[in-house]
Amino acid sequence: MIDPAEEPHFTYIALPFRRVDFVLDPAKPAQGYVLTEDGTLHRIDLLKAEITASAKVTAPYSMEGHWNDPRPRLAMAGDEIVLSDPNAGLVRRISVETLAETGTVAVEGKPYNLTVVGGSGVSH
Repeated sequence: MIDPAEEPHFTYIALPFRRVDFVLDPAKPAQGYVLTEDGTLHRIDLLKAEITASAKVTAPYSMEGHWNDPRPRLAMAGDEIVLSDPNAGLVRRISVETLAETGTVAVEGKPYNLTVVGGSGVSH
């Protein structure tokens, strides 16, 4: 957590395992999500610098090895977190409220990076 106005300017959040990936919630800027090596997704209260909820969402992924090895990636998609799970060949949909899996999409190969695009209105 970074606070440019008050000391300490940097507050570190202790995680139970190393971070694999993280994403900030653009709709709720006080929340972020972190996936750790043990396959657990953690909701972080960025103002309090603490874990507020956790749920197991994948098998473990090690951060050892080459930086470009396939590992899960997170993206926000409205009220869901989209999570690539390369070893399972899936893209998982996770509820931001419960951290429970709401669905999966089977894909070929090892899904790696994610991009979420949205739009609204009558014309684009």
